[in-house]
Amino acid sequence: MAAGTLPVQSDPTLLAEIRRYGKFDPTGCYQCGSCTITCDQAVGIVTFPRRIIRYALLGLRQPLVASLEPWVCHDCGDCSIACPRQSEPAIAMMTLRRFLSAQYEWTGIGAKLLQSTAWYLGSLILLAAFTMLLIVGYHLWYVRMPVGDFATTPFGLEHMFPLMTYYALAVILLPLLLLLSRTVRIWRLTMVREGQPRIPLSTYAAQAWVYVYESVTHARMRKCLDHSQWTPHWFLALGTVMMLGIKVFALHWFQTDNIYPLYHPQRWLGYLAAGLILYGIADIFARRWRTRKEMGKETHFRDLAFPGLLLMLALSGLAVHIFRYAGFALTCHYLYALHVILATDLLVVEMSFGKWSHMVYRPLALYLLAVRERASRQALAAEVVSRA
Repeated sequence: MAAGTLPVQSDPTLLAEIRRYGKFDPTGCYQCGSCTITCDQAVGIVTFPRRIIRYALLGLRQPLVASLEPWVCHDCGDCSIACPRQSEPAIAMMTLRRFLSAQYEWTGIGAKLLQSTAWYLGSLILLAAFTMLLIVGYHLWYVRMPVGDFATTPFGLEHMFPLMTYYALAVILLPLLLLLSRTVRIWRLTMVREGQPRIPLSTYAAQAWVYVYESVTHARMRKCLDHSQWTPHWFLALGTVMMLGIKVFALHWFQTDNIYPLYHPQRWLGYLAAGLILYGIADIFARRWRTRKEMGKETHFRDLAFPGLLLMLALSGLAVHIFRYAGFALTCHYLYALHVILATDLLVVEMSFGKWSHMVYRPLALYLLAVRERASRQALAAEVVSRA
């Protein structure tokens, strides 16, 4: 064995497994490097998409799973435009992110949901049915309300407090904790390498600002040649975080039977969050519709599931607000039940296993890459000092 090399086993099933997560057809790639040269994100130690496509073609599972580079890609499609063989590396990056998400997920549920539309839709339907049973069961068995009263009596939004507060916290925080628990697995897969020294904790601490910066600014997206998607993407993220913050910290103030004047901050905060979300979702659907854009050429079902669910959630929330202020209490009652069902589906399935998980994975990957780069510079400096 040559000096400085490590034994790596090739897995002939890897390519077929990746293709279960979406379109991945780089067999025409002859490693010309046009994609890497074109990409404004491929700087420093990041040389995607060329290197990770090669990993997949050669069946190098371990180096591929340890790679963070697919998360650097922001779907601008410049690499696909530059590819002389029409191998569509941008679409390959989308598929690889789904594949990697399944590797991070330790329960095995994520792999099934990401591979199978039937599993995904089935999980949404079953969870919606379970949530409906909870709503019906609370009123008919816990409160012991007659069926006729439950079906025809209008209720205010506050009638289920404080139970609703606990339920909202559960469906938000438990999926988020499950998602955050995978960060340890991601660290093990990507940063713990056999035969290489451990990166000191001080290096991780020194680069911690990168995670916060990337989470808040989405700055990498602005490096793309066509960075017009940055504004709606950032607005969508801001509106979603605002709404999550309201549900966690101010649900009792926001979800109330009180009728506020138009100028009240409670109303404008809700309008602002809903407007930001709707603007971001409209941009996503518009880009997918305009298939002349590279990112819209291959639309996976689950690429639209998250914005679709978020759209229905925002519209149902606005409908609850409108009908409550218009005095249609019974209609508001049913719409509120629908809103709770949609929120549960979105949070439990999408935050835990779907595309919403990228809100954690992408900035985490950029942070770990920054740690790698700093560690490499420190190791090089130490080597220079030792030779001096």
